[in-house]
Amino acid sequence: MAGSISFLGSYSGIDTATIDSLIEAESGKLVQYSNKQTGITAEKNAWKDINTRLDSLYSKLGTLEKDETFQSKTTTSSDATKVAITAGTNSVASNYSIEVTQLATSNQAISGMFTLPEGGTIDGSLGLIGTFTGISQSTRTEVEGESTIGNFEISIAAEDSLKDIVGKINENSKESGIEAKIVDNHIVMTDSKMGERTMMFGGVSTDDEGIENGSMAESLGFSLVDDAYKGGQSAELTIDGIAITRDTNSITDAVEDLTIELKGLTEASKPVAIGIKEDTSTTVKAFQAFVDQYNSTLSFIGDQLDVGDPSAEGNSTGALVGDSSLMRLQSSLRSLMSQNVNSGNDAYNNLESIGISVDRFGAATLDSDKLKTALADDPTAVKKMLFQTTSIDAISTDEAGVLTTVTTETEVGMAQKMRSLVDTYISDETGIIATKSNTYDKSLKDLSSSITKFNERLEKKRENYVAMFTRLDSAMMEAESQLAYLQSQFSTTE
Repeated sequence: MAGSISFLGSYSGIDTATIDSLIEAESGKLVQYSNKQTGITAEKNAWKDINTRLDSLYSKLGTLEKDETFQSKTTTSSDATKVAITAGTNSVASNYSIEVTQLATSNQAISGMFTLPEGGTIDGSLGLIGTFTGISQSTRTEVEGESTIGNFEISIAAEDSLKDIVGKINENSKESGIEAKIVDNHIVMTDSKMGERTMMFGGVSTDDEGIENGSMAESLGFSLVDDAYKGGQSAELTIDGIAITRDTNSITDAVEDLTIELKGLTEASKPVAIGIKEDTSTTVKAFQAFVDQYNSTLSFIGDQLDVGDPSAEGNSTGALVGDSSLMRLQSSLRSLMSQNVNSGNDAYNNLESIGISVDRFGAATLDSDKLKTALADDPTAVKKMLFQTTSIDAISTDEAGVLTTVTTETEVGMAQKMRSLVDTYISDETGIIATKSNTYDKSLKDLSSSITKFNERLEKKRENYVAMFTRLDSAMMEAESQLAYLQSQFSTTE
């Protein structure tokens, strides 16, 4: 079947290019839709970037509230191979003299050497049958308030190898406190706890019919002396001349919030000197991080609100020019940087007093030396200027007419107020940015729907144009055909 023949433009001269021009002339609204779509997308992305910067600012402000930011310590040791320390935030800045005369060790029990069967491997069966027991106990009934007695009891089958027996012992190590290993065909038992302790082993060895034939401890090569293996020792040291004994080399309860790691013995009359100092560098870094993030955020906000040069041809403006929410944020951030807070010390009632100055454009600069001076003088006032909660009592009457006191707590610190401001913008549920994002999404969805419908109308109009001009070409062709016929008739009659 022959395909359809298109006569479009063959007589009228109106071809597809002409129809394209007509459609293009009618698509001006589509350009408006597209431009509006581009503009809304730019606004949404700008707010998304602002949200990221505000979230980081919120985090940097939160760091300033942490104890470790204001109470961080640095430590020194004259010989870290003998004594090392870790200082917590509550440790006191001071110096200590430490002598170590004895390190804590664990008790060990070593069996005799096994003659291994089946080619001499630790995987070969020993042919032992029965039970094996072990008990670990401190020479003191309790250490640090916790019971230090542990024990195990395992069953040994004829097919069990040396490796199997050690594995069964270690399966119970958490409860017994006894760990086993194989060294040169010996079983080495080690107490997981340190200090003066004993280990005792027993159990029953039987034959194939269950008849007892001796101690399993002896069958496994543990030769008992006074029924117990005694060993291990406590750590012995002096701190500033005070003698201390502990069943560990990691001592956490001798000096508040200070961990002392014993690593070696000190020479006689040559103690290790330990120093603990306030670490203001951590605090300064936290303030600098806040200042840098504040400047980054404020600069980006300024770019989005920039009107450029309206008199210039092709002037470029920010994506959020005239946005009232953003202008309010910009103004509020600047205002908070210069507000006064009663810190309890008139010398440190605002950011400028601790070294953070703000220029007329709102950009902040940190004077670290001035901050260090304030921290050394009154760190409590510095922190209260940032984080402080006040309580206000008010008298009210309940439904029964009884007078009651209602206490309201208010956060008045600069950092608290700034975090509260930022939260009103970045909150996932009720934040201004989240609300705007939802509005933008709805607008973009509506625009997309309008563009789709408009394109459908244009396509319909294109089809109508093609049909109309095709009919015109067909009519003109038919008219031309009829004219030719009439002319041929006239020629014949002549």
